[in-house]
Amino acid sequence: MLHLHRIFWSICRLQTGPQELPKSIILLLAVIFFGMIADTVATSILLPKLSNVDIVKTIIIYNLLLLAAIYLLLYLVGYKERGLQTITAIAGSGLYISLILLPALLMMNSVEQQVKSYILLILIDNVWRIAVNAHIFRHALSVSFLMAMILSVSYMLFGILLADYLLPSQTP
Repeated sequence: MLHLHRIFWSICRLQTGPQELPKSIILLLAVIFFGMIADTVATSILLPKLSNVDIVKTIIIYNLLLLAAIYLLLYLVGYKERGLQTITAIAGSGLYISLILLPALLMMNSVEQQVKSYILLILIDNVWRIAVNAHIFRHALSVSFLMAMILSVSYMLFGILLADYLLPSQTP
């Protein structure tokens, strides 16, 4: 278990690629499950007006569609055999980044502090995820870092559009 922790943390620090992870469906399901729990907690803090059912439904659909998109991309370019490790790396690194940033979300208590902290957290979160995902894509797809960065930003934008489509309207 400590070995897996070190691998995921190394991926988050751009030192290790997804090829270092074991090919394990159980590990993949575990990081997806715990990642969805972390995403649900973060979403309930950020969007308190949403019902728990809406949050859970949105998180499940969102994650499954994004991870399926990665697998489809790997399949289309002929790297289907790298799918399990790549998806595990994306989901696991996302879980680690969420767990690192979650305490800061929980500590925001005043509205003024929330606005300032929220902007900073979103910036840190997005930049870190783009860099980590580009690092993973570079290894998984055997492409240049520039192409991996383009894919990572596209992946993030697809996620934003998907979330915007899936989330219920926040009008009072």
